[in-house]
Amino acid sequence: MRQVLAKRLNDQDWSKQFVDDSHYDVCYNEDVIARREDGSILMVLLKNVISREINGAAWSVLNKYNPKTENRSVASGIDAVPRKKTDGTMSSVTRVPKGWEVTSGVIGYFERTLRIPYAHACAWNEQNPDKFQRLLPLVERVNKLFKQHCPEKWRFQKSFVDKTPPEYLIGDSVFTTLTVNKNFRTSCHKDAGDLEGGISCMSVIRKGAYKGAILALPNYRIAADVQMGDLIMFDPHEFHGNTQIIPVTPDAVRCSIVFYYREMMQYCLPPALELKRVQNRKAGDPLFDKGPK
Repeated sequence: MRQVLAKRLNDQDWSKQFVDDSHYDVCYNEDVIARREDGSILMVLLKNVISREINGAAWSVLNKYNPKTENRSVASGIDAVPRKKTDGTMSSVTRVPKGWEVTSGVIGYFERTLRIPYAHACAWNEQNPDKFQRLLPLVERVNKLFKQHCPEKWRFQKSFVDKTPPEYLIGDSVFTTLTVNKNFRTSCHKDAGDLEGGISCMSVIRKGAYKGAILALPNYRIAADVQMGDLIMFDPHEFHGNTQIIPVTPDAVRCSIVFYYREMMQYCLPPALELKRVQNRKAGDPLFDKGPK
């Protein structure tokens, strides 16, 4: 596999800016490992490592998964606005302006939040357990490739997984959660909520024909052309975004699937204890008591 040095050429805040071909000097379309000057992994691209059968099984489920969300304002490249409460006052919770929803959703498991103060399954897999099972071959294939090609990062993530109730893991993997995006051109952003110091994995299912959708890391001026069957593993805490998706056929769909571990899951309890905890929770109690369980 080709090994390349990825130098940080600037330290610009690219938040909410869209990238195009001028934001990178080289776009990789081969097996490659890009390491920073300190030797740490920035990006690994693997070509043609996920079979048509595995992608086909996943697409048989995801082809009708079209969740709309207002929660991706940073990745949408727009400014969020306060949300109006039912009493007419403005909430501290922000959403993108009406009409700016994108097709993006989460599958798997999620930590406690103010709205749902207990660790829980995401709504889709809770309502569609049989379909969720049909995603496992893809998840477990990605986990195997992650372990094989980024073993140090995989072991690092596994050390947190070992602290996590197994009910919150997706199949035989080190992932708690998937984010699924369809035809979503993300502006530059850093991922939030996933494991600090970890690596995100991303695969793509492609239907019809389109151009573009190049994943770029502008502070390093490198990019990757991730096609169906490929897997990219990269540091999600670096600014990243994708170039414009240009449909060539009317049925063009770019479905990207991001596989990751949500950092706060290590502090969650098994489901029965989570429910007991929330039943005994008093106003003002913190969501998490960080520290050893």
